[in-house]
Amino acid sequence: MRTTIFRDRQKLSEYYIPSELRVRRREADLLAGKILVRFSEGRAGDVIAIFGSPGRSGIGKTTLTKYVGRKLGELAPSRGINYKFIYINVYAAPSLHEILTVIASQISPKINIRGSSSLEALKTLVDYIYEKNLFILVAIDEFQNLVKSPRVDDAYLYSLLRIYEQVPPPDGVPRISYILVASDYLILSELRSKMPQIESQISFRLHLQPYTVEELYNILEQRALEALYENTWTPEILYMIAEHYGIDGNGLQDGNARRALNALNTAAEQAEFEGANRITAEYVRRALSVDSMANVSYQDLEGLSTHELLVLYAIAKYTLEEGEWMTTGQLRKIYSEIAEYYGETPRGHTQFNMYINNLKSIQLIDVNPSGKGMRGRTSIIRLRSDIPAKPLIEVIESILRRRLGG
Repeated sequence: MRTTIFRDRQKLSEYYIPSELRVRRREADLLAGKILVRFSEGRAGDVIAIFGSPGRSGIGKTTLTKYVGRKLGELAPSRGINYKFIYINVYAAPSLHEILTVIASQISPKINIRGSSSLEALKTLVDYIYEKNLFILVAIDEFQNLVKSPRVDDAYLYSLLRIYEQVPPPDGVPRISYILVASDYLILSELRSKMPQIESQISFRLHLQPYTVEELYNILEQRALEALYENTWTPEILYMIAEHYGIDGNGLQDGNARRALNALNTAAEQAEFEGANRITAEYVRRALSVDSMANVSYQDLEGLSTHELLVLYAIAKYTLEEGEWMTTGQLRKIYSEIAEYYGETPRGHTQFNMYINNLKSIQLIDVNPSGKGMRGRTSIIRLRSDIPAKPLIEVIESILRRRLGG
């Protein structure tokens, strides 16, 4: 049965690797080209490191690595290269022998290293690769856990990454290259102090930065085009998510594509569950509020003055009924109507602006200068993107009823 929102849910999964990269494409082409030249010249053996920054995840390290591995699989045959890409996450293979077992099983089920010592397993792998004239790219994700693990002896790790020093191939041609994927660059310092001979062998280092708003928008748009039906989403809702997570945005600012994709997926699922035929800003707000680390508490709202609550009520009401950004003129009109409904006299221009500034300062609303095409000097205002309008209205109404009656 055709769903109302999803064309292909898997295209919003963090594990899906797009056929082309809109973001990190330059880095992907650089890495693929570098490794392909090495393989073509029969001089593999590179150790490449891809790393992020402390506390930053979801910045595309694994996606970039797998994309490069797949891209090489498309390019290698045209160069007459017999190529194999092997991806290992250290969480699933936390010891050296388990890593060797994964490598062996992915190269060929005929390779049996069960019961072998690590050195014997290395020799078995080298001999098989030589016989088949294979060129191998091994990606080791979460590499920092190997460096820190008490289960991995430094000498064994060195043997893995400098395999041809331990087991020289019969023809002298190194055929295995590595991509080491680590969560942050600090692991290089630890590696330098613990195993300087390995750290010095890293021939190329790539430090990925958190995604910007524009980069996240490009990622979200590419996935939305593949995952969702036409007319079920708008650029505006994608920008809401991108601005919330983008490192230069106005929300969490963690540059995390994984969270951004999860937010879009959650919003789409909520819309479909409720029988809607499109994803509105309110569905996005709900999705962001689930992930936000700074949701508005009842105590935060209780601390606002009555007229600050009325202004916030007006912003939330407009958000729920009309859309995102509103002008100060639109806000003042709705605020005056709500104030009169509750028997309050709307405050003057100076106090009204003070309420807006205070709500902005405590990060309940976003305020920006008006854009081109708008007459006069004014501001545009919206509810913070991770605050769902409907629940907020319900809380404000309960506080106002207690304070003002009605």
